[in-house]
Amino acid sequence: MRQQAVIQAMGGGLLGTLLQTIMVYGVVPMMAGQSMDMAAMLEYPCALSMLTHVLSGSVISPLGYMFLPSQYFSGPPVLKGMLWAMLLWCVAEGILAPMLGAGVFSTEFGGLPAATRALLGYLVYGATLGGLVSAAASQGRCALRAL
Repeated sequence: MRQQAVIQAMGGGLLGTLLQTIMVYGVVPMMAGQSMDMAAMLEYPCALSMLTHVLSGSVISPLGYMFLPSQYFSGPPVLKGMLWAMLLWCVAEGILAPMLGAGVFSTEFGGLPAATRALLGYLVYGATLGGLVSAAASQGRCALRAL
């Protein structure tokens, strides 16, 4: 794996995390009429929660996407990213949310409707990540052909 592709994947993860955060804090509250800020609802320090969110979204998840499942998913790159995001969402809602006190699929915060709103943010993240990782890979292939 080329270093440039890893850097671009992390950049895609950072952009995806930014867009996911905008969805969670901006778009979804306008649609649903309630905030999805789990850190504030569970009374965790917001700065630490946001730092963890940004680090996992811009470093850990893109590296996982590049090295684990992206070659196993079929379909266009955006769909691959969205499938990866759905996998992350399942882990977040099935394992992490109960550990944080929100219950399986956020039952403490509205159940399936709240989990579905979170899924929207994850899908935006995955589409962004998949599209940008694919663009980085195709640029690398074009550069190799030019040599």
